[in-house]
Amino acid sequence: MKQNQEVIRENKQAKKREAGRIIKDKFEEERKARVIPLVAKNEPQKKALKAFVEKQLIVLSGSAGSGKSEIMCWWAAKQWLEGNIDTIVICRPHQSLGNDYGAVTGNDTMKLLPFCMSMMMKFKKYLGVGILKNNFRTEVSEGLFEEVSGISIVPIEKIQGLSFDSKTIILADELQNATTSQIKALVTRAEEGCQLICAGDLRQSALKGENGLSKLEDALSQHPHEDAVVIKFTPKDNCRSGISGHLAGIFEKEGNW
Repeated sequence: MKQNQEVIRENKQAKKREAGRIIKDKFEEERKARVIPLVAKNEPQKKALKAFVEKQLIVLSGSAGSGKSEIMCWWAAKQWLEGNIDTIVICRPHQSLGNDYGAVTGNDTMKLLPFCMSMMMKFKKYLGVGILKNNFRTEVSEGLFEEVSGISIVPIEKIQGLSFDSKTIILADELQNATTSQIKALVTRAEEGCQLICAGDLRQSALKGENGLSKLEDALSQHPHEDAVVIKFTPKDNCRSGISGHLAGIFEKEGNW
């Protein structure tokens, strides 16, 4: 009798394990089905999509409106939905155009969120509201006490001392406003298995003097590496339409605004 009860218990546990596996497999299939296809709109985008698959460090440099932020957010969302990563780090300088608008209350995430809203809206589109809401971390401690780090915003000024390993993608945007020391700290954070995608437009830099993005491009040009690539975008790669695209092209060509 006791032996029969043991067999029954084991059968129940086996069924639970099998049911759990089926539910998990179904969940994974549903996530993968949410991936929105993306077609390159210009030649540099096509090169970038290929580089995302092959390289660890990708630098997208050049003209505004050419889709740099769009494709990097799409790629990170795709990797998340396919289960290849469980951590997305959004990083950028805490630098505004023109005069600083003063102190902002809240933690680092809340202070940088207005600057990152464009990227967050892209994640909303490619991940969906539910996934973004459930995985966006607004406090440092949230990632500390959970197995999955989730999606977080980190100011480049505080990237030093951190390190990121496998199953992580770092998206570093607006790097035309990063200093050389900030770029140095950033590019040495990505350990094996971590992908770092950088983007910026040197024509829109608010810095005076030496620029970290320019320094990085020069370094990779003089000392190339098989796992790193710099992809240049020009005014002809502008994806914006109507008056927005027209004016962006004027600003780019004249260069004295």
